[in-house]
Amino acid sequence: MKTLILTIVALLNSNVFAETYKIDTAASSVEWRAGKKIGSYHNGKIQIKSGEVQTNSKNELTAAKIVVDMKTISNDDLKDSPDNQKKLVGHLSNDDFFKVEKYPESTFKMTGMKLKPESKDEYLVKGDLTIIGTTKPVEFPIQIISDKTTLTGTGILKIERLNWGLKYGSGSVFKSLTADKIINDSFELTLKVVAKNSNLPKLKKMGFEPTKWILKLGREILHGVGEFTMPLRVSSDKLKF
Repeated sequence: MKTLILTIVALLNSNVFAETYKIDTAASSVEWRAGKKIGSYHNGKIQIKSGEVQTNSKNELTAAKIVVDMKTISNDDLKDSPDNQKKLVGHLSNDDFFKVEKYPESTFKMTGMKLKPESKDEYLVKGDLTIIGTTKPVEFPIQIISDKTTLTGTGILKIERLNWGLKYGSGSVFKSLTADKIINDSFELTLKVVAKNSNLPKLKKMGFEPTKWILKLGREILHGVGEFTMPLRVSSDKLKF
């Protein structure tokens, strides 16, 4: 009996019934902002190429991976000056900065997350960020809002660019630079990640809810029911638990 109860508890807390949410790249966004020592700044966007997040049976986030298309770097603040805008985007894309021809993707892979004290939806996320082929650990706060089919995460990630070898215009590296030429050693990424699970409502509509199924299984075994069947028949290759 004790073994049965422990098994049921383990199932409820395991990834057996993990749900995978695909990132909606059209609804998600990455906005960058970088400034100079004298106070001026530039800002723009980068598109998310792909990604997914996973949750456990309690709808808690357990894994996440995001792939960013570095060839989509754009600028917003110079829209009234197309020539300068094109020049800036080209500079960010070349070997002085992100070398997008050689490294067309940047990735983030979550390694851990914990709820902030006295908060219901604000978390501290840790992960590995890969830029220009270099991977470094990062951590940043994020707010997560969820409903039955969608997870939405928003937060600001501060990048200390020297950790990834992005040295161009750094006053910390090039001591002879004048103030108007110095680019700050950090820049910000404002993230909005929307992930959707289109399969979950379909399964529930068909009558299959993983947590309730496990509990029902336990109850029927405890009450001596000789046979237990799943509430629907779905081939195993279509269900990814």
